[in-house]
Amino acid sequence: MDSTMKRHKLILSIALFALCLPLSVQSYRIGDAVGIIIRTNKHKLEAYRHQMPRFGVSTKTKIETQFLIDAAGNDLKLADGIRLARQKQNPHHHNYEDNTQEELLRMSMQFDEGFHHISTIDVYNPSQRPPRKALDTLIIKFVYSASDGSIHSVQQQTRYRDFQPNGGGRNTMPKSFTVEYVWIEEADVDLESGVLFLFAIVLLVALLGMMDVCCGSEIEENGGTYSTARKAPKSADDFAKRL
Repeated sequence: MDSTMKRHKLILSIALFALCLPLSVQSYRIGDAVGIIIRTNKHKLEAYRHQMPRFGVSTKTKIETQFLIDAAGNDLKLADGIRLARQKQNPHHHNYEDNTQEELLRMSMQFDEGFHHISTIDVYNPSQRPPRKALDTLIIKFVYSASDGSIHSVQQQTRYRDFQPNGGGRNTMPKSFTVEYVWIEEADVDLESGVLFLFAIVLLVALLGMMDVCCGSEIEENGGTYSTARKAPKSADDFAKRL
């Protein structure tokens, strides 16, 4: 009975595994904006639309360091119109020489609703010995499939430049850095055929398991019949001979 239960559990586990195959969380079309969540050592915020990568299209953008520093709090999401309005109301808001002196700034990015990310990098680190290095270019490579609109993996590469003090002898972090989004298309994989093939294997294993269980039950029943099918001795002589 225990072996039969184990077989049933194994068959059920295989079937559940086949049904719970990981599928693409988000399906994109060429040119769709891919959302970014930026985490710094100060805040968590969402990128503006013009800062986002376009699915399957290699592009470049600039990210201002002041944008990473001045986030008002967690989960900040402001439209570009609001940002421009604030700049008009406070034209001295981007006084980088006053606001970004000798300040450590690190960041990481998450894409595709957090299912892909890059590790934390230094944008500017004042603890380094002069000349300090500031982030010049961040290259993010996406490996994707155009057939199903999915992102398979994300890789990063950084380029730094020596950042010299300004005319007054003070070190300030750079005003901005460039982000390059490079898209590399991976050879199409016939996911539908793969799923059908896996389903056929699961079905075959399930059928074999059911046959094994049925055969085992039939043998056990036959064995019980054989053990109880002894005929009673016809006479006392036959009983004596058997003794």
